[in-house]
Amino acid sequence: MQIKRVDSTISTYKLQESRDFYVKHFGFEVVYESDWYIELLAKGLPTAGISFVLAQREEGEIFNGKGLIISFEVDDVDREFWRLSAEGVDIYQPIQEKPWGERSFVVNDPNGVHLYIYKLIPAQPEYQKIYDAYKK
Repeated sequence: MQIKRVDSTISTYKLQESRDFYVKHFGFEVVYESDWYIELLAKGLPTAGISFVLAQREEGEIFNGKGLIISFEVDDVDREFWRLSAEGVDIYQPIQEKPWGERSFVVNDPNGVHLYIYKLIPAQPEYQKIYDAYKK
């Protein structure tokens, strides 16, 4: 199988709030919108999307917001942290340096989805050894 695009779909009652959050704070673009479904694509990255479907449709159940993490790799995690803070986005986890090689912070979207925003940094030796073992 050759995957051409990855898109996560969240069943929610917060269609417009979700659309507005991702468009305003993360630059996603609306590519389809109806009264029960909204599809967004990452600007400049047509292979990455996120969609929202009205809860209680035949195809799905309501998403409770727990257990899903969507990760966004960025060039300047500190700049994004301060930008989102200034825009009033609730910071769930402040900036931290992870030993596996990421500088990151976490915000929640209107549905309770954790958005893990990070930049790659050098990993601690014990993690780098593991990564190196998988390199071909």
